[in-house]
Amino acid sequence: MAENETKASPSEGLDGFLTQEFTRSKPGARHLFTCRFTKVMKLNMLILRLCLQGRHEKGIYVSMDRPHSYTQHNLKALGVPQDGLIYIDAISKLTGQRAEDSQVRFLADGFTLPLLDDLFSRAFLAEGVQKHFVKMEDLNFILLDNVQVMTQYLSMEKAQRILLALGDLVKKYTAMRTIFVMDPQSGPELCAFLRARCDRELPVREEWL
Repeated sequence: MAENETKASPSEGLDGFLTQEFTRSKPGARHLFTCRFTKVMKLNMLILRLCLQGRHEKGIYVSMDRPHSYTQHNLKALGVPQDGLIYIDAISKLTGQRAEDSQVRFLADGFTLPLLDDLFSRAFLAEGVQKHFVKMEDLNFILLDNVQVMTQYLSMEKAQRILLALGDLVKKYTAMRTIFVMDPQSGPELCAFLRARCDRELPVREEWL
């Protein structure tokens, strides 16, 4: 069961709050960050900035709400290096968008079981000419963007099964932390489901975003 929020002083800010949580978390920890729906994307950017630039980590970003190019553009504008980030784009196949980028993979069928199985079991093969192979043990985190968006395309039961299967894959292949970000008011049932399966529930203060 997730623990209650740990309070941080206003002067510490979001970076200090995140650093404290990630530093003390156990390998394979699951974090549920919550905020208002309109702030989810900004929170994603700030978490990625801390992990990639502040902590010099590598990881996976699963784009469910907007195409990966939106995140790429925003991180570039912030001056955040993206060499250590793999994009898994679950939404662009619906729009016909493509990329010849060795760090981007599209999910041909969107949200299916088992989500990301080919990435975890056979490393990473891009759609473009280049190949980008990854040692799963070198990755520190996987961040799932705005997970309540899944319920726009799937039944609640299937969304829950996919998230359970993903959790099993992460545990099987790596000890990286899993980060969920969502608005609990927009998806109360899915939030309750994740809350029961995460090590920490972390409401993010409005003034930090």
